[in-house]
Amino acid sequence: MKIEELKRIPIWELLSHLGIEPVSKRSGGSQLMYHSPLRPDKNASFSVSTRKNLWLDFGTQQGGNVIDLAIALKGYCPFSEAVTWLEEQAASFYKDIPYEDISRFREKHMSKMSGNSSISNMRVLDLTHPVLLEYLESRGIPAEIGQRYCKEAHYTVRDREFYAIAFMNILGGMELRCRYFKGCHGVKAPSIVRVDKSERTPTCCVFEGFMDFLSYKVLEERRDSEMVQRLSCDCIILNSTSIIQRAIPFIGVYLSADSYLDNDFAGRQAFDTIDLVNPGRIHDISTRFKPYKDLNDYLVSGFR
Repeated sequence: MKIEELKRIPIWELLSHLGIEPVSKRSGGSQLMYHSPLRPDKNASFSVSTRKNLWLDFGTQQGGNVIDLAIALKGYCPFSEAVTWLEEQAASFYKDIPYEDISRFREKHMSKMSGNSSISNMRVLDLTHPVLLEYLESRGIPAEIGQRYCKEAHYTVRDREFYAIAFMNILGGMELRCRYFKGCHGVKAPSIVRVDKSERTPTCCVFEGFMDFLSYKVLEERRDSEMVQRLSCDCIILNSTSIIQRAIPFIGVYLSADSYLDNDFAGRQAFDTIDLVNPGRIHDISTRFKPYKDLNDYLVSGFR
Protein backbone atom coordinates (compact mmCIF):
# COMPACT_ATOMS: atom_id res chain seq x y z
CA MET A 1 0.00 0.00 0.00
CA LYS A 2 1.41 3.42 -0.94
CA ILE A 3 2.22 6.00 1.74
CA GLU A 4 -0.45 8.39 0.49
CA GLU A 5 -3.03 5.61 0.69
CA LEU A 6 -1.99 4.83 4.26
CA LYS A 7 -2.36 8.48 5.21
CA ARG A 8 -5.99 8.34 4.07
CA ILE A 9 -6.84 5.62 6.61
CA PRO A 10 -9.29 7.37 8.98
CA ILE A 11 -7.70 7.73 12.40
CA TRP A 12 -11.04 7.11 14.15
CA GLU A 13 -11.48 3.83 12.28
CA LEU A 14 -7.99 2.68 13.27
CA LEU A 15 -8.70 3.56 16.91
CA SER A 16 -12.06 1.77 16.80
CA HIS A 17 -10.33 -1.28 15.32
CA LEU A 18 -8.00 -1.21 18.33
CA GLY A 19 -10.99 -1.05 20.69
CA ILE A 20 -10.62 2.67 21.44
CA GLU A 21 -13.85 4.64 21.11
CA PRO A 22 -14.52 8.39 21.56
CA VAL A 23 -15.81 9.70 24.87
CA SER A 24 -17.52 12.69 23.27
CA LYS A 25 -18.06 14.50 19.98
CA ARG A 26 -17.78 18.21 19.25
CA SER A 27 -18.42 20.52 16.31
CA GLY A 28 -21.24 18.39 14.95
CA GLY A 29 -19.16 15.21 15.08
CA SER A 30 -16.12 16.57 13.25
CA GLN A 31 -14.00 16.55 16.44
CA LEU A 32 -13.82 13.37 18.51
CA MET A 33 -12.42 13.35 22.04
CA TYR A 34 -10.74 10.27 23.53
CA HIS A 35 -8.85 9.23 26.59
CA SER A 36 -5.33 9.31 25.22
CA PRO A 37 -4.12 5.87 24.07
CA LEU A 38 -0.54 7.09 24.60
CA ARG A 39 -0.60 7.88 28.32
CA PRO A 40 -2.85 7.83 31.41
CA ASP A 41 -5.55 10.39 30.73
CA LYS A 42 -8.61 10.98 32.93
CA ASN A 43 -9.74 14.09 31.08
CA ALA A 44 -10.23 12.76 27.53
CA SER A 45 -7.74 15.24 26.10
CA PHE A 46 -6.90 13.39 22.89
CA SER A 47 -8.58 14.97 19.86
CA VAL A 48 -9.20 13.60 16.36
CA SER A 49 -10.42 15.76 13.49
CA THR A 50 -12.59 13.71 11.14
CA ARG A 51 -12.47 16.55 8.61
CA LYS A 52 -8.66 16.83 8.45
CA ASN A 53 -7.88 13.26 9.58
CA LEU A 54 -5.36 14.56 12.14
CA TRP A 55 -4.87 13.92 15.85
CA LEU A 56 -3.63 16.05 18.74
CA ASP A 57 -2.84 15.03 22.31
CA PHE A 58 -3.43 18.21 24.30
CA GLY A 59 -1.56 16.77 27.28
CA THR A 60 1.74 16.44 25.41
CA GLN A 61 1.06 18.72 22.42
CA GLN A 62 1.99 15.86 20.10
CA GLY A 63 -0.05 15.21 16.98
CA GLY A 64 -0.01 14.51 13.28
CA ASN A 65 -1.39 12.11 10.71
CA VAL A 66 -2.25 8.44 11.03
CA ILE A 67 1.35 7.32 10.41
CA ASP A 68 2.57 9.62 13.18
CA LEU A 69 -0.02 8.01 15.45
CA ALA A 70 1.13 4.52 14.47
CA ILE A 71 4.70 5.48 15.35
CA ALA A 72 3.54 6.73 18.77
CA LEU A 73 1.30 3.72 19.44
CA LYS A 74 4.19 1.39 18.61
CA GLY A 75 6.45 3.06 21.17
CA TYR A 76 8.01 5.54 18.75
CA CYS A 77 9.22 2.83 16.44
CA PRO A 78 11.01 3.46 13.10
CA PHE A 79 8.91 4.84 10.24
CA SER A 80 9.20 1.63 8.21
CA GLU A 81 7.96 -0.48 11.13
CA ALA A 82 4.95 1.81 11.62
CA VAL A 83 4.08 1.61 7.91
CA THR A 84 4.23 -2.20 7.98
CA TRP A 85 2.03 -2.30 11.09
CA LEU A 86 -0.51 0.07 9.55
CA GLU A 87 -0.71 -2.08 6.42
CA GLU A 88 -1.39 -5.12 8.62
CA GLN A 89 -4.14 -3.29 10.52
CA ALA A 90 -5.75 -2.01 7.31
CA ALA A 91 -5.68 -5.51 5.84
CA SER A 92 -7.46 -6.75 8.96
CA PHE A 93 -10.27 -4.24 9.35
CA TYR A 94 -10.77 -3.83 5.60
CA LYS A 95 -10.28 -7.52 4.85
CA ASP A 96 -13.73 -7.91 3.29
CA ILE A 97 -13.49 -4.78 1.12
CA PRO A 98 -11.12 -4.19 -1.81
CA TYR A 99 -9.15 -1.07 -0.86
CA GLU A 100 -10.25 0.86 -3.94
CA ASP A 101 -13.90 0.37 -2.89
CA ILE A 102 -13.53 1.78 0.63
CA SER A 103 -13.97 5.48 -0.15
CA ARG A 104 -16.88 4.80 -2.47
CA PHE A 105 -18.57 2.66 0.16
CA ARG A 106 -18.18 5.29 2.89
CA GLU A 107 -20.11 7.77 0.78
CA LYS A 108 -22.78 5.22 0.02
CA HIS A 109 -23.24 3.84 3.53
CA MET A 110 -23.74 5.56 6.85
CA SER A 111 -20.80 7.02 8.76
CA LYS A 112 -21.01 6.22 12.44
CA MET A 113 -18.95 9.29 13.27
CA SER A 114 -21.10 11.79 11.42
CA GLY A 115 -23.09 14.15 13.60
CA ASN A 116 -25.75 14.37 10.86
CA SER A 117 -26.30 10.62 10.54
CA SER A 118 -29.23 9.11 12.37
CA ILE A 119 -30.89 5.76 12.06
CA SER A 120 -34.65 5.72 11.69
CA ASN A 121 -37.36 3.20 10.84
CA MET A 122 -35.47 0.44 12.65
CA ARG A 123 -37.04 -3.00 12.23
CA VAL A 124 -35.57 -6.15 13.80
CA LEU A 125 -36.52 -9.45 12.16
CA ASP A 126 -35.41 -13.04 12.16
CA LEU A 127 -32.16 -13.50 10.26
CA THR A 128 -33.10 -14.79 6.80
CA HIS A 129 -31.60 -12.40 4.22
CA PRO A 130 -29.45 -14.48 1.83
CA VAL A 131 -26.79 -11.75 1.50
CA LEU A 132 -26.29 -11.64 5.27
CA LEU A 133 -26.25 -15.42 5.56
CA GLU A 134 -23.72 -15.56 2.74
CA TYR A 135 -21.55 -13.07 4.63
CA LEU A 136 -21.66 -15.25 7.74
CA GLU A 137 -20.74 -18.29 5.65
CA SER A 138 -17.72 -16.36 4.33
CA ARG A 139 -16.65 -15.93 7.96
CA GLY A 140 -17.02 -19.66 8.63
CA ILE A 141 -20.36 -19.32 10.46
CA PRO A 142 -23.13 -21.69 9.30
CA ALA A 143 -26.57 -20.15 8.84
CA GLU A 144 -28.15 -22.15 11.66
CA ILE A 145 -25.67 -20.83 14.23
CA GLY A 146 -26.04 -17.25 13.01
CA GLN A 147 -29.83 -17.54 13.14
CA ARG A 148 -29.68 -18.99 16.65
CA TYR A 149 -27.93 -15.98 18.17
CA CYS A 150 -28.46 -13.05 15.77
CA LYS A 151 -31.25 -11.03 14.23
CA GLU A 152 -31.60 -9.00 11.07
CA ALA A 153 -31.99 -5.22 11.20
CA HIS A 154 -33.49 -3.02 8.47
CA TYR A 155 -33.16 0.74 8.89
CA THR A 156 -33.01 4.07 7.12
CA VAL A 157 -30.17 6.60 7.04
CA ARG A 158 -30.57 9.83 5.07
CA ASP A 159 -33.57 8.38 3.22
CA ARG A 160 -31.62 5.32 2.13
CA GLU A 161 -32.45 1.76 3.14
CA PHE A 162 -29.86 -0.54 4.71
CA TYR A 163 -29.81 -3.93 6.38
CA ALA A 164 -27.32 -5.71 8.62
CA ILE A 165 -26.84 -8.59 11.04
CA ALA A 166 -27.93 -7.48 14.52
CA PHE A 167 -26.50 -8.81 17.78
CA MET A 168 -28.34 -7.59 20.88
CA ASN A 169 -26.67 -6.37 24.08
CA ILE A 170 -27.88 -6.32 27.67
CA LEU A 171 -29.18 -2.73 27.45
CA GLY A 172 -31.25 -3.19 24.30
CA GLY A 173 -28.66 -1.79 21.91
CA MET A 174 -27.30 -3.82 19.05
CA GLU A 175 -24.12 -4.39 17.11
CA LEU A 176 -24.71 -4.04 13.37
CA ARG A 177 -22.57 -5.89 10.89
CA CYS A 178 -22.53 -6.65 7.18
CA ARG A 179 -19.76 -7.21 4.68
CA TYR A 180 -19.09 -3.48 4.35
CA PHE A 181 -20.11 -1.99 7.67
CA LYS A 182 -19.47 -2.39 11.38
CA GLY A 183 -21.32 -0.19 13.84
CA CYS A 184 -23.66 0.05 16.80
CA HIS A 185 -27.23 1.26 17.27
CA GLY A 186 -28.42 2.36 20.68
CA VAL A 187 -26.39 2.11 23.88
CA LYS A 188 -23.03 0.35 23.63
CA ALA A 189 -22.93 -2.45 26.19
CA PRO A 190 -21.77 -6.05 26.65
CA SER A 191 -23.88 -9.04 25.63
CA ILE A 192 -24.37 -12.10 27.81
CA VAL A 193 -25.42 -15.51 26.51
CA ARG A 194 -26.35 -17.90 29.32
CA VAL A 195 -26.43 -21.68 29.15
CA ASP A 196 -29.24 -21.74 31.70
CA LYS A 197 -31.19 -18.60 32.59
CA SER A 198 -31.89 -19.88 36.09
CA GLU A 199 -28.25 -20.22 37.19
CA ARG A 200 -24.72 -19.28 36.22
CA THR A 201 -22.07 -21.71 35.11
CA PRO A 202 -18.92 -21.75 37.31
CA THR A 203 -16.78 -20.41 34.45
CA CYS A 204 -17.56 -17.91 31.73
CA CYS A 205 -15.90 -17.31 28.36
CA VAL A 206 -15.04 -13.73 27.39
CA PHE A 207 -14.96 -12.56 23.76
CA GLU A 208 -14.20 -9.20 22.20
CA GLY A 209 -16.86 -9.33 19.47
CA PHE A 210 -19.84 -11.44 18.52
CA MET A 211 -18.13 -12.90 15.45
CA ASP A 212 -15.59 -14.52 17.78
CA PHE A 213 -18.44 -15.76 19.98
CA LEU A 214 -20.16 -17.31 16.95
CA SER A 215 -16.83 -18.86 15.93
CA TYR A 216 -16.58 -20.43 19.38
CA LYS A 217 -20.03 -21.95 18.94
CA VAL A 218 -18.94 -23.45 15.61
CA LEU A 219 -15.83 -24.93 17.24
CA GLU A 220 -17.97 -26.17 20.11
CA GLU A 221 -20.17 -28.11 17.71
CA ARG A 222 -17.03 -29.54 16.10
CA ARG A 223 -15.82 -30.56 19.56
CA ASP A 224 -12.50 -28.81 19.07
CA SER A 225 -11.02 -29.87 22.43
CA GLU A 226 -7.97 -27.66 21.96
CA MET A 227 -10.03 -24.48 21.73
CA VAL A 228 -13.34 -24.99 23.58
CA GLN A 229 -14.08 -25.83 27.19
CA ARG A 230 -15.08 -29.33 28.22
CA LEU A 231 -18.39 -28.11 29.65
CA SER A 232 -20.68 -25.46 28.17
CA CYS A 233 -20.08 -22.03 29.68
CA ASP A 234 -21.92 -18.74 29.87
CA CYS A 235 -20.44 -16.26 27.39
CA ILE A 236 -19.77 -12.55 27.83
CA ILE A 237 -19.18 -10.54 24.66
CA LEU A 238 -17.60 -7.11 25.26
CA ASN A 239 -18.66 -5.68 21.87
CA SER A 240 -15.68 -3.32 22.32
CA THR A 241 -12.65 -3.37 24.60
CA SER A 242 -13.27 0.34 25.17
CA ILE A 243 -16.16 -0.55 27.52
CA ILE A 244 -14.25 -3.23 29.44
CA GLN A 245 -15.10 -1.49 32.74
CA ARG A 246 -18.81 -2.07 32.11
CA ALA A 247 -18.22 -5.80 31.62
CA ILE A 248 -15.97 -6.41 34.64
CA PRO A 249 -18.85 -6.64 37.19
CA PHE A 250 -20.51 -9.33 35.09
CA ILE A 251 -17.24 -11.27 34.76
CA GLY A 252 -16.50 -10.93 38.47
CA VAL A 253 -19.50 -13.00 39.60
CA TYR A 254 -17.97 -16.15 38.08
CA LEU A 255 -15.44 -18.30 39.87
CA SER A 256 -13.15 -18.05 36.84
CA ALA A 257 -13.12 -16.74 33.28
CA ASP A 258 -11.49 -17.92 30.07
CA SER A 259 -10.38 -15.05 27.85
CA TYR A 260 -10.60 -15.34 24.07
CA LEU A 261 -9.69 -11.69 23.51
CA ASP A 262 -7.71 -10.67 20.45
CA ASN A 263 -3.98 -11.13 20.05
CA ASP A 264 -3.30 -7.40 19.73
CA PHE A 265 -2.58 -4.38 21.91
CA ALA A 266 -6.24 -3.72 22.78
CA GLY A 267 -6.88 -7.37 23.59
CA ARG A 268 -3.86 -7.64 25.87
CA GLN A 269 -4.75 -4.37 27.58
CA ALA A 270 -8.32 -5.57 28.21
CA PHE A 271 -7.04 -8.90 29.58
CA ASP A 272 -4.68 -7.08 31.96
CA THR A 273 -7.55 -4.87 33.14
CA ILE A 274 -9.75 -7.86 33.97
CA ASP A 275 -6.85 -9.70 35.61
CA LEU A 276 -6.04 -6.67 37.76
CA VAL A 277 -9.56 -6.70 39.22
CA ASN A 278 -9.84 -10.50 39.40
CA PRO A 279 -6.25 -11.65 40.02
CA GLY A 280 -5.60 -15.30 39.22
CA ARG A 281 -9.17 -15.96 38.09
CA ILE A 282 -8.90 -15.23 34.37
CA HIS A 283 -7.10 -17.59 32.01
CA ASP A 284 -5.63 -16.42 28.72
CA ILE A 285 -6.82 -18.75 25.96
CA SER A 286 -5.76 -16.41 23.14
CA THR A 287 -2.32 -18.01 23.06
CA ARG A 288 -3.96 -21.14 21.67
CA PHE A 289 -5.02 -19.43 18.45
CA LYS A 290 -1.78 -17.57 17.79
CA PRO A 291 -0.50 -16.46 15.28
CA TYR A 292 -4.07 -15.52 14.31
CA LYS A 293 -5.36 -12.19 15.55
CA ASP A 294 -8.72 -13.48 16.72
CA LEU A 295 -10.79 -16.62 17.03
CA ASN A 296 -12.65 -15.98 13.78
CA ASP A 297 -9.37 -15.78 11.86
CA TYR A 298 -8.43 -19.12 13.43
CA LEU A 299 -11.76 -20.61 12.36
CA VAL A 300 -11.58 -19.27 8.80
CA SER A 301 -8.01 -20.52 8.43
CA GLY A 302 -9.42 -24.04 8.43
CA PHE A 303 -11.18 -23.29 5.13
CA ARG A 304 -8.12 -21.86 3.36
